[in-house]
Amino acid sequence: MTPRTQAEIISVGDELLTGLTVNNNAAFIGQKLTELGYEIRWISTVGDDPETLKIALKQAYDRASVVVVTGGLGPTHDDITKRVVSHFFDSKIVFRPDLLVKLEERFRKMEREMNPANQTQADVPEKATLIENEIGTAVGFVFAKENRTFFVLPGVPSEMRRMMEKSVLPQLQRGGGGQVFRSALLRTAGISESELYEQLQGVPENFPDVKLSFLPQLPGVTMRLSTYGSSAEACEKKLNQDKAVIQKRVGKFVYGEGDISLEGVVAGLLLERKLTIAVAESCTGGLVSHKLTNVPGSSGYFNRGVVAYSNKAKTEILCVPEKTIRDHGAVSSETALAMSDGVRRISGTDIGISTTGIAGPGGGTSEKPVGLVFIGYTDKNRSFFEKHHSPRDRAWNKERSAVAALDLVRRVLLGYV
Repeated sequence: MTPRTQAEIISVGDELLTGLTVNNNAAFIGQKLTELGYEIRWISTVGDDPETLKIALKQAYDRASVVVVTGGLGPTHDDITKRVVSHFFDSKIVFRPDLLVKLEERFRKMEREMNPANQTQADVPEKATLIENEIGTAVGFVFAKENRTFFVLPGVPSEMRRMMEKSVLPQLQRGGGGQVFRSALLRTAGISESELYEQLQGVPENFPDVKLSFLPQLPGVTMRLSTYGSSAEACEKKLNQDKAVIQKRVGKFVYGEGDISLEGVVAGLLLERKLTIAVAESCTGGLVSHKLTNVPGSSGYFNRGVVAYSNKAKTEILCVPEKTIRDHGAVSSETALAMSDGVRRISGTDIGISTTGIAGPGGGTSEKPVGLVFIGYTDKNRSFFEKHHSPRDRAWNKERSAVAALDLVRRVLLGYV
């Protein structure tokens, strides 16, 4: 395999270090360079301090062939990037009357008066090639020296992205060692990262050219497969071979690929089978219904959602017998089954699903701890429940319980349960 060109990203701004702004720029640039075959070895974030930025530039120069710098090109005193980078490349900053004319015209079109500070954005490094900014006031720069190329872009995300896509990426096309990059995402639910790892023992060794990463998140663990190759077709072939083995091992937990949502998959199955569903919720407070109705066309399968939070609501609306709650408690398999059966009967749907549990942080006991949830399922052929325990914070417990309910429906419809 041809060696890949090493690249680095430098983000400038105090707001990135203090957490006031999330550094989505670096993620975007990293993704785009990776897709072109570049190897991202370093991502640096520095504040609005000239000395710190000088150190970052020197380190990047010594270890990377392509460097993308974002941020610090504005007209205020803390915008230091233009000055520091120009000094690093031993370039004078010169005034460009033509840029000032463009700036003045831009402000006229926006029907705004140009602040005198904005005039400094017509001062640019003499040795740099300029990158036009079609939607902002700060131009970008390209410095090339000793087989190294530095791209310097504004930190405003919309401006940076436009300049990357129109100017930077075309220049770097096929410059990453002649390699093509492709990746695939496999979405799972109902299985932990450690369990996935155990089930897939030996898979990475059998496919050394495909990198397998585990990304725990809600609603479950996402597996990311990535590879480089001489062509897109060669990459897809390797990915498909790996995916086939993974599907054979853990296919019942994989609900989809790419950006598809669990509720989107459930919706598709319900529509395909011409089935309707109603939901009775206690601990999830309407979250299952919310997810199901987030999908366009949900009126084709979703009948109603009942949030029966109190015991009185469970008995009055869902017809849960008072004796069931008295003998077994609101958080019990018996109550969950009565809820799913009740909501199905009052709505006349094909499927009834229910959730009842202890979201926390209080209300738990040694017998029924925080995070304990029962999910009831009822259709014309059977009625059963699942018991889950996810002892985390309240928001997490609600989210995981809603996901578990949706995944139960998915598994039933696919014949896994």
